Amino acid sequence: MRSEAYKLSGFTVVISALGFLLRWLQDMRLQSEAGLPVNAPISWFVCLVVLAAAVALGGFMFRYRQYDAPVTAEEALSGHTAVYGVIKLLPALVLAVAGLIRVVRPGEGVLFPMMHRVCGAATLLGAFGAGTVAMNITKPDRAAAQRTSICLMILFAVVWLITGYRDAAGDPVVWRFVVEIVAECVVLLAFYYTAGFFFGVPHPLRAVFACDLGAMLCIMSAIDPSGMAQSMTFAAVAAQLLIWAFVISASFRTKPLGPVRPEEAETPGE
Repeated sequence: MRSEAYKLSGFTVVISALGFLLRWLQDMRLQSEAGLPVNAPISWFVCLVVLAAAVALGGFMFRYRQYDAPVTAEEALSGHTAVYGVIKLLPALVLAVAGLIRVVRPGEGVLFPMMHRVCGAATLLGAFGAGTVAMNITKPDRAAAQRTSICLMILFAVVWLITGYRDAAGDPVVWRFVVEIVAECVVLLAFYYTAGFFFGVPHPLRAVFACDLGAMLCIMSAIDPSGMAQSMTFAAVAAQLLIWAFVISASFRTKPLGPVRPEEAETPGE
C-alpha cells in the first residue's frame, strides 16, 4: 500500500497547490474599502475545487475498503520509514514556535488579544501533544501518555476554532475567513478520528479522509493575511495531517484470499 499512499499524498499536494493559487487570486479581488468582495467567478472556482477534492478523496476511500485497515495507534502511526523518523517532530516544533509568537505578540489590530494569548497557550499544549505522540507511538506501555497527548491536540483545535470564529464574527467580508473556519472544523474532525486509534474505536478511512481534506484546506488558508503565527499554525497542522494521512494509508494491507492456516478452513461440523 506504500504506492497507494504516495498517490493519495501526491493528489492532496497537487490539489492543495491549486487551491492555494485560487485563494491568492481571490484575496486580490477583495475590496476592503467598500467592505464587500468584488463580484468575481474565482470564488465559485474555490468552492468547486474544494467540492471536487472532497469527492475525489471519497473515491480513494471507497477503493481502500478492499484493504485491511490498521486498528491500533502503533499499527497506524508508526511510519516504519527513515524519513518519518526525521520529520515526525517537525510539525510539533513549528507549532510550538507559532504558539510562542501568539502568546508574546498576539498581533496588531486584533480585537481580543487575551483570547489570542489563550489560543497561543493551547497551541503550545497541542505542540507538546503532537511531539509526545510522535515520540511514544511505538511504546505500548505509554498508552496513557498517548491518550492524554492526543486530547491536548483536540483541545488546541477547539480553542483555535473558537478564536478564529470570534475574530471573524465582526468581518463583513465572508471570503476573508470562511475557508479558515472550514479548515479548522475539518482539522478538529481529523484529530477526533485519529484519536480513535488511541481509544479503541478506530475509523481508518474517516481519519485518512479528514486528514487529507484538512491538510488541503490548511494550505489554502495559509495565504490569508492573518499574521505570522496563524500562517505558521496552518502550515504546521497541514504538515502533521499530511504525515498522518500518509502513514495511515501506507499501513493498509491487502486482504488474504483465503484462510492462512489449515485449521481456519475447518467447518464446525468437522
